[in-house]
Amino acid sequence: MSHDEETLVRQLLARAADDLPDGGVGPETLLVAGEQVMRRRRRVVTAAAAIVTVFALFGVAVAVVGVRQGTIPGDGNLPSPTVSRTGPPAVAPERFDPTRRLLRLGNLPAGAGHQSYQSDLYVISVRADVPEALSPGGPVEPGPMMASSASVVVRVGARGQDVFGQYRRKSDRRMPSPAPSVDLPGSPVAPVGGHPAHLWAGGGDTVLSWQYAPDGWISVGVIGFDQPEAVVRQVATGLLWEEQRVTVPFEPVADPPGSMLKGVEIRTYRGRWLDVTAHYVMKAGAGEAGGRDILIGVSDGVFAGDGSDFRRTRLMVRGRVASADDGPKGFGAYRVAQVPGCAGCVAEVDTESEAGHAAVGGRDGGLDLAASIRLVDGSDDPTGWRPL
Repeated sequence: MSHDEETLVRQLLARAADDLPDGGVGPETLLVAGEQVMRRRRRVVTAAAAIVTVFALFGVAVAVVGVRQGTIPGDGNLPSPTVSRTGPPAVAPERFDPTRRLLRLGNLPAGAGHQSYQSDLYVISVRADVPEALSPGGPVEPGPMMASSASVVVRVGARGQDVFGQYRRKSDRRMPSPAPSVDLPGSPVAPVGGHPAHLWAGGGDTVLSWQYAPDGWISVGVIGFDQPEAVVRQVATGLLWEEQRVTVPFEPVADPPGSMLKGVEIRTYRGRWLDVTAHYVMKAGAGEAGGRDILIGVSDGVFAGDGSDFRRTRLMVRGRVASADDGPKGFGAYRVAQVPGCAGCVAEVDTESEAGHAAVGGRDGGLDLAASIRLVDGSDDPTGWRPL
């Protein structure tokens, strides 16, 4: 399980308090079992789906929320002018500007309708998944927990950043992964855009990579597709480069004390936006390319906008239905429903470290911050979203 996957699993554990019985197994036990599940299964499972499987292994019933899609078009209707580029930057920056969007996926395999774009200071990530039901015979629908049968992940690294970390699997004597034939980045293959390229395969992943500039790497990884070598080449040659300002559907909020913007994630499902989240990192650790400390954003159609999804964690904040889930090591999820002007929207503040938890003011501060989030006027139209 990669660092990013473990972070997502820990966050989901913090969010799952409504569905976990009293006296259940601890999060560390679930994490270990989740890693084994993710290594065993041949089909691709997102970290969210993996934790659902772990719950099932321990006999824990998970109630999957009936999801209502949002009403805002996704990537097909982006606001503000877009400046097209002929390719990636000629010089790898020391850091990316997290308020700028640099690329999109232009040539995807059929069915990859669950997509996300994540700006970042160090590694930009663009992902597309072919969604499938969480359980046999179940519905294929968006939500906080989603499974996929195949995935594409494109990562663009700033100068000196590692875009292969997720493929460097740690050996596990109990459940060893198949050993790749060569080390990353792999064997030389035909160039991409005039740049010498490499191909690597291991653990079910196939990765095409190249240096877009000295000490700046791009990787295109796929898993679950037939003819993966052809798919990575298809995605790589279809990348569309641009200069696009990142915009969000909610009004500005003050940066939590001691933090700075690290990136923004926009997640869509078949052209409709699901959630938009700003990621913050504490300034003391801003020189590291690690995880996140605080997440602030809004979802539309992921949870019930009236708060009826909140059961065991239900409480009231400023006269609105809310939920507070506290996890280990500073992890927490603080949601407030009934966002003015949007029937399906829920505002959310998440913390993923002890420093981030302290910066938002703990449980009470996280709930207050979530309750203060307001949508921009005309948020149903992405051309009305505000630039960061």
